[in-house]
Amino acid sequence: MSKSQINKRASAPTLAVFTIFVILCSSVAIVTFQSSEERGASTIILKSAADVIRATASQVERELNSTLESSIAAAMYDVGLKGGTRENVENYIREYMNAHIYDINASSRSTLKVVVPLCDENSLTIEWLPNGGIRARGYLDASFEHVMGPRAFGLSLRTMSRPRFERIKHVAELSAVLVAGEKNLAELERALNENYACEGLAVELKDENGIVSVTVQDIFGAQGVLVP
Repeated sequence: MSKSQINKRASAPTLAVFTIFVILCSSVAIVTFQSSEERGASTIILKSAADVIRATASQVERELNSTLESSIAAAMYDVGLKGGTRENVENYIREYMNAHIYDINASSRSTLKVVVPLCDENSLTIEWLPNGGIRARGYLDASFEHVMGPRAFGLSLRTMSRPRFERIKHVAELSAVLVAGEKNLAELERALNENYACEGLAVELKDENGIVSVTVQDIFGAQGVLVP
């Protein structure tokens, strides 16, 4: 047997082992690549789910704050027309808000679970301002959960309304103060109407035998207030 033949026989097992090693390394590389790719895809999916959660929570918060502003305006008109009280206004606002929250919770969402608790006097504070307006602030312990895992919690409520409820009374009383000692009632009436026209209020001053009466009328339909 020649030396060349012996070398060939000796190298055969070495080649086989090397080939197996290469195959194993290739398999490991493929598995590692697949795992990295899967992790990358999973990260993208989770990030997308988190973005959806944030966007949904932000949208619901904006929607509820807009509803809060609308509920205050509606309460001021409806309760004001009926001669109601501040308590009536506050109850109206919370009922209006809760009706909208019911709709939000009832909305069908295939990948999201949204739970918004109803508001009450503890979660929604209503503060009356000197001019008859309202400042409302609150926090709802809401939860937003995506089927992929990301979650978000809490909604902040905050708005300040244009004054309406008791606004007519406030304007009438203020006008009565300005009338005292004023000689040119016509000019004062003009100035007052010019000042409050943007609010839809009309002011009338009448001098009857030295007694000036102030009438403030809501031109949008609410009741007027007469201050002698």
